[in-house]
Amino acid sequence: MIVACPACDARYELQDAADGRRARCRCGTEFTVHAPAPQAAMLACPQCGANVPADAASCAYCRAALLVKPCPRCLARTFQGHKHCPECGTTLDAQVAPGAASKRACPRCKTGLVTRLIVAELAIDDCPACGGSFLDRPTIERVLADRQQARADAIVGAYGDGGDAPLPQPAGPMYVPCPDCATIMNRKQFARGSHVVIDVCRDHGTWFDAHELPRVIRFVMSGGLERAAHDDLEDERDRVRKLKAEAISAQAAAARMVSTHTSRGSDYGSLIADVLFQLWK
Repeated sequence: MIVACPACDARYELQDAADGRRARCRCGTEFTVHAPAPQAAMLACPQCGANVPADAASCAYCRAALLVKPCPRCLARTFQGHKHCPECGTTLDAQVAPGAASKRACPRCKTGLVTRLIVAELAIDDCPACGGSFLDRPTIERVLADRQQARADAIVGAYGDGGDAPLPQPAGPMYVPCPDCATIMNRKQFARGSHVVIDVCRDHGTWFDAHELPRVIRFVMSGGLERAAHDDLEDERDRVRKLKAEAISAQAAAARMVSTHTSRGSDYGSLIADVLFQLWK
């Protein structure tokens, strides 16, 4: 079962999703995992709207035949006959042909993007000129959360493995606009240890320059995200230990300073008393 952190929305796949189990996110938030309600495993019949299991061959209420298929954008399960995806709103009856022109343009070279069907349920917009790719937010989240080996192999096979050679510096400007909203995207490392710098629009999706997408997929499938989270946690622990040691050292130094001032004050008071005694003899 996939669960999301209520604070940062990071996604985790839990093998043991017992009701009431406590989980801890890499951001430090602890939360309780609740077993999904019976309705969570159901879909709505496209004919009468009744809740039916995703593996049902027909609706128990109106007897309509049911066929489950994935949304081509976010990969959510839906029934044949729905006009729009219940998760992301994508039109489902419009079939995307391989090589069909996309409405987006490449943020680097401004060439019109072309939609490529990697597998039946996965479409990615590619630039035929510079080799970059754009994955909208639902698609990238689904790809990273599900981590299906067949889908990962299909992506790596479609774009080439790329090896481990250093990635070339992309041509054009360093910072590029989002193909959807034209806002300059945030350029950041995909994850610690990935050695891949991607361009992210928080609202719409992620741009991968040539050879970056298969490199990221290989990194994720080899457990790279878990290693990065572990390393970040160890760094945070080291930072806390260092701050604690510095605080103890500062406290000790302050105590020594107070002791020194107290000692000096006592000597000064004794000197004044001796002078007054000599005057009043």
